[in-house]
Amino acid sequence: MTAHGGFAATSSGCSSTSEAAAVPAVVPDDRRAAPSVTVIICVYTERRWTEIVRAVDSVRAQRVPADQLVVVVDHNPALFDRATAAFPEAVVVSSTGPRGLSGARNTGVAHARGDIVAFLDDDAAAEPDWLARLVSHYDDPRVLAVGGRAVPAWEGRRPRWLPPEFDWVVGCSFTGQPVRVAPVRNVIGCNMSFRRSVLDRIDGFDPALGRIGRTPVGCEETELCIRMRQRHPDGVVLYDPAARVRHRVTADRATWRYFRRRCFGEGRSKAVVARLVGAASGLSAERDYTRRALPAGVRRGLREIRAGDGAGLLRAAAIVAGLLLTASGYASALALRASDATATVPRPRRRAGPPPARVVTVELSEGVPDVPDGGPDGTRYDAAHVFVRLHGQPLGLLDIGLPPGGLGAPAHAAAIAQRLSKELAEHLRADGLRPVHRLDTGPLAPAAPCVFDSDRAGPAPFVSVIVPTCGNTRLLGRALDSLAGQDHPHYETVVVDNAPRIASTARLVAERRAHHPRLRYTAEPRAGVSHARNRGLAEARGEIVAFADDDVTVDRRWLSKLVAGFTDADVVAVTGQVLARELETPAQIWLEQYGGFGKGCRRRRFDRHGYDTVVAGTVERVPATRRSLYPYLPGAYGSGANMAFRTDALRRLGGFDPLLRTGEDIDVLLRVVLGGRALVYEPAAIVWHTHRREVRALRRSMYHYGVGLSAVVAKHLVTDRAGRRDLLGRLPRGIGYALRPGSDKNGGKRRDYPASLTALELCGMALGPLHYAAAAWSARAGGTGR
Repeated sequence: MTAHGGFAATSSGCSSTSEAAAVPAVVPDDRRAAPSVTVIICVYTERRWTEIVRAVDSVRAQRVPADQLVVVVDHNPALFDRATAAFPEAVVVSSTGPRGLSGARNTGVAHARGDIVAFLDDDAAAEPDWLARLVSHYDDPRVLAVGGRAVPAWEGRRPRWLPPEFDWVVGCSFTGQPVRVAPVRNVIGCNMSFRRSVLDRIDGFDPALGRIGRTPVGCEETELCIRMRQRHPDGVVLYDPAARVRHRVTADRATWRYFRRRCFGEGRSKAVVARLVGAASGLSAERDYTRRALPAGVRRGLREIRAGDGAGLLRAAAIVAGLLLTASGYASALALRASDATATVPRPRRRAGPPPARVVTVELSEGVPDVPDGGPDGTRYDAAHVFVRLHGQPLGLLDIGLPPGGLGAPAHAAAIAQRLSKELAEHLRADGLRPVHRLDTGPLAPAAPCVFDSDRAGPAPFVSVIVPTCGNTRLLGRALDSLAGQDHPHYETVVVDNAPRIASTARLVAERRAHHPRLRYTAEPRAGVSHARNRGLAEARGEIVAFADDDVTVDRRWLSKLVAGFTDADVVAVTGQVLARELETPAQIWLEQYGGFGKGCRRRRFDRHGYDTVVAGTVERVPATRRSLYPYLPGAYGSGANMAFRTDALRRLGGFDPLLRTGEDIDVLLRVVLGGRALVYEPAAIVWHTHRREVRALRRSMYHYGVGLSAVVAKHLVTDRAGRRDLLGRLPRGIGYALRPGSDKNGGKRRDYPASLTALELCGMALGPLHYAAAAWSARAGGTGR
């Protein structure tokens, strides 16, 4: 038998790689000239009844018939009764193992009478010669198992973005497997067979692995084949691509959501397999697949782009994203295992990750307070996150460790003076005051006129404040209360309800209007923050339109500071400072380490050719050069939680792009700058953001941040013909900037920052162009415009 030099898969259901064929014979106890065959089909839901009938019919139609058909029903009495009535010639049994595919398969093996046990998935249909081709290889006594090819039978059209290297995601064979009969490490789950005596000797499938219901995990056949080979090192597992089944792929599996879940789940499953059978055996095929098949797929995708197939870029990006997602799942499983391993001695429960930090705002003109280390609920704070300002003007953000008992006001003042001496001196000098050499705890220059607080020339413009919301009434009420107290004299607040089917938002706004007559309500049923913001833009009556999220509280002078940023007619957008309202959980602290939403405490003015900033009291110009990433650093411009525009200018820009489900704010800010207008970042326009407390929510956010950034880049590559070459020339440096640990983007991440969050962000970056392309195709197919 000749070995074939194929590649390995990462999939539990599809993982196989060719191996050396020169092996001594292993003679199982049940060797026979004409082995009998049992086919096992495991079923779990009546939703697949049509597919179940098709699978059973395909077994009935085999040219070499099975001696026995066993249908195993996984803990579903109604389905058991239906199958018993419909398949009288089959042995229909209920699973006696734990819920899941592994337990059902073991139940089927226990009822099998055949020398060979073949498995067919309940949503697969075998070709008429399937069994004959599988069974023919058992004439060789060395053969322990034989698997075949699974061809996808798409419910609709195959997604253009899905690379054939990742067909294992939908339970099918993939590019990288052998193209002729060859030894492999393991077989594919929907199309496989084993000598029953071997299964009996190795105790069958491990119930710790395997799909449970619709959860896209697996690797049970991978682990079984490795364990089988460890028990019989001279045995052979074969792959015969001519033994084919057609595996139905439903529409829900042809989605990005399923792709992400499947890859992440596969990584977690691989970690379990590596623990059970050893990393050398458990990951041998995956290393080869990663080194050879995936790079070849990326190169093919790039060649397809040059040949005129734009979807080649999508497939190449999906390969990178799939690899990162799988690696992220693997890393998360290892981290969970490591944390469990350390819990050998009972100890008081302590949350994983960094301890909580007290958020403190210090206005030096009002004095410096003590910082206690305990909260009213008994929380112990190890650090303080201190925002320091003078006369309302931000000076800086400090992270200060808290000793037991807290930090007294004198020590607090000394820490501020030491860390912000330069910024404090600049502010006092600009106000015509002498710098202080020692900061006291009492008020600093409380009555001094402040140059940063000068009134805007001319009458105050009317401002429309737009607050999109999606049923988050708990936080929305607090946001509306803070908006009601603005010192700007002329403004309105428009709440855009993006989930109008939930009546609570309309009720809340109606209640608040009794006390806040400036408040208005409008509904936008089309889902997505871009649609909601565009609805608010259409409803706006002001000459300036400002945007705030429903999970922020705003400073009393927020609007007046935003308006003051429109210093001349060239400035069409102003963004402000976004600070953390609390840092109580690891997820909130990690978001701040990532960079949060704030962009520093210095005012900057951006245009296409560079930006101006104030350093040591003088304006410094930082020009854009061909070796810099500017102006393609939209994250530096500000955040959608705190931004304002000249209303007519934003309308001429077309508002927010609904094809971008995330990143729409940085896209519109980038369009302002690339369009030749100016944008001002005003750090004194302050909002406090309530970061999500749960790590699961932070994981979603990290992924969506990555998607948003690269989707915006992809959009500008497609739509900006004039700037396309310039952007392409900067892309390699941009990728290095995103990946380099020491870059400004990643420099704030501490040692406890989870690597899985970075991996999810990178996955999002790889998939962002695909998201944008899918949205564009969907809009075009549905005949909808922007």
